[in-house]
Amino acid sequence: MKNWKRILAFLLCITMVFAMSLTALAKSSDDDDDEEDYDVSDVSFDVSDTSIYVTWSVGDSKCTYSVQLYDSKDFKSKNKVGSESTVSYTAEKCDVTEKILKEGSGTYYAVVKCKKKAKGSSYKSAWGKETISSDDLSLIRKNRTSSDTTSSSSSSSNGAATGVNGGPGVATTGSSSADSSASSTGASVTAHWNALDGGRWSYTTESGSLAVGWYQVNGSWYYSGSDGIMYASSWIESASEAGAWYYVGADGAMLTNTVTPDGYTVDADGVWRS
Repeated sequence: MKNWKRILAFLLCITMVFAMSLTALAKSSDDDDDEEDYDVSDVSFDVSDTSIYVTWSVGDSKCTYSVQLYDSKDFKSKNKVGSESTVSYTAEKCDVTEKILKEGSGTYYAVVKCKKKAKGSSYKSAWGKETISSDDLSLIRKNRTSSDTTSSSSSSSNGAATGVNGGPGVATTGSSSADSSASSTGASVTAHWNALDGGRWSYTTESGSLAVGWYQVNGSWYYSGSDGIMYASSWIESASEAGAWYYVGADGAMLTNTVTPDGYTVDADGVWRS
C-alpha cells in the first residue's frame, strides 16, 4: 500500500510539473505575440519633378500595408481620393502620382495602415499631409510629356510594339485607328505624350501614329491598348510565354527588380511567373 501511495505521489508530481511547463510555454507564446512590432510611422509625401510618393517607416515585423488618400482630415469614405493601394513590407512607399494628377491641386492626407496586429492590440496606422500646388502638377505633367525618347536596336522609337508577339524587347511597328494625319502624309513629327480626359495618356511616335502594345520611352517600357490609351497600375500577360506577367505602375512605366503594390516580386526583365 505504501508503495502505491509513493507511485501515485510521484505521478501527481510529474503531472503538476508538466502542467506548469505548458502554462509557462503558453505565456511565453502570448508574450511573443504581444512583442510583434507591426508598426507604421513618419508618413509623409515625396514630391519630385516627375512623381508624387507617399512614404513611411515600418516596424521590425513583416506585414503588408494599405495606403489611402483623402482630401480631408475627416477620414470617411466620401473624402477618399482614388482606391486603396496595398504594398509590401519592404516597399515603404507608394506612387500616388496618377491619383493626384487626376484630382488636381489641393491638400492631401495619406493614411497608411498595417494589415496585421499583435495579439491583444489594435491595427497600427499613421497619417501625413501635403499641399500640392498647381505649379507642382504642371511641372510633373511637363516632364511626363517630354518629347525626348531613348531608342534601342529593337525598340519602337519610330513605332510601337504590337504586344501580340510578347513583352518588352519584342518591338514591331504598330498603329491604331487613331493615327494622326502626319503619318498618312509622310510628314515628320516629334514623338510626344498626349494628355487625355480623365487623367489618361497616349503616346504619338515619330511616324505620327499612336503607339499600341509595348513601346519604350526614356528607357522605360509602357503599354497601350489598341485604342492607343496607356495602361497604368495594371498587370499585362505575356502573349509569348505562358504564366508570365508584367506590371506597369501608376505612371505607366513597367516595374523591374522590385515588389509590386499588390505584393508580387518582378525580376530584372519585369517578369513575374505564376
